[in-house]
Amino acid sequence: MNKTMLADDPEHGPSALRQLRAMTVDICDVIALTDENDFHITTTTVMAGNALLVDSRATDLEYDRTPAHIARGGLDHYQMTLCIEGEMRFSSGRREVTLRPGDICLLDMAQPNRTVFRGGSGRTHLMAIIVQRSMLAPRLAHPDSATATLLPSDQPSRAPARKPLRSACAAA
Repeated sequence: MNKTMLADDPEHGPSALRQLRAMTVDICDVIALTDENDFHITTTTVMAGNALLVDSRATDLEYDRTPAHIARGGLDHYQMTLCIEGEMRFSSGRREVTLRPGDICLLDMAQPNRTVFRGGSGRTHLMAIIVQRSMLAPRLAHPDSATATLLPSDQPSRAPARKPLRSACAAA
């Protein structure tokens, strides 16, 4: 199945923020870090086999995934995020990383976390692949402590990991 969903109100602003909050109420709290009238998000999601591909462009915002979200949601997935533009700060427990363009981060969605998007030019652009834990955990040395694993763009040995992620998301 290949389905695209856009989370975007052409008028943006408060109605787009309300729409995003309604779509993510069971996953996280959404906090706009701009005036609600300036808020804008465009998210394209595509199911590709057992993975969800996500391409997002947004004004400054924060996602807060609390223990309550974890308890009621049952998401047992990993998210691999590639920062294209802007900056993403991710924290979970005592682990904290900052992604800049070209960086990739592995996030464990089964753990409470906070993600902050800051766009230098007004928008952050991220691409992500979300997969079930059962698909990725067997390939990780320490699957329960893998969250906030950063693959910085300035490490050439990590370049092979970026190409498939970018290609898969570009197909979305």
